Amino acid sequence: RERRVRGLFVAPGGNAVTAALAARWPLERIVASPEDAEDGWEAIARAADVALVLAAPEILEYLGDVPSAPDVLAIARMPRTPEAALPASGLALVLDGIGDPGNVGALLRSADAAGAVSAITTENSADAFGLKAIRASAGSVFHLPPLALADRAPDAVVARLRSAKVPIIIAGAHGGQSCFEFRWPEHCALVLGHETRGISPEFADSATASVNVPMFGRAESLNVAAAGAVLLYAWRQRTF
Repeated sequence: RERRVRGLFVAPGGNAVTAALAARWPLERIVASPEDAEDGWEAIARAADVALVLAAPEILEYLGDVPSAPDVLAIARMPRTPEAALPASGLALVLDGIGDPGNVGALLRSADAAGAVSAITTENSADAFGLKAIRASAGSVFHLPPLALADRAPDAVVARLRSAKVPIIIAGAHGGQSCFEFRWPEHCALVLGHETRGISPEFADSATASVNVPMFGRAESLNVAAAGAVLLYAWRQRTF
């Protein structure tokens, strides 16, 4: 809640800060220990025209919310594009009720790697700009940030997709067609839901197709982050 109120979030670790700088993400400041600042971050901050703040390791550990202090972190601005248009082609990944921030970050990383063009998190999903999600995304949150829609309720997201004529493909553990046999459209929205509760009814009722990852062993299903990675690459393989 505080991130939304202040319009700022913490990007912990050198990989996250480097990815943010490479993506030209707006940063308020970079925070580093005096030792790490002298080892290179001072010059990097100066070249990027970002204010550098020196802090003791215990302050970095507190801000980074991890057992060991990150070498550096950045205070970054939240994206402010409430009326961002959906891309006219490619795959949009929709995370519907994904409550684990680690899964949210991992899915953004997989979507980024597979070449998805946009991402949307519904209001009942974990915040993609939380510390755990950012760490799990390994910098991909800066390449593929979820669209900052004014209304992220499932029915509102469905309305946006339908108005843009984006086919909605839902993923399920059972039922539907194998993702390896499905004829994926190049332009679509892939909706992943909660591992227990599944897809919201609004998405299920508006779907043009349902796909699954077939199980060949004795496992009942895959973790949503693992299943999402398989589905994203099944789309990539079938469309290009």
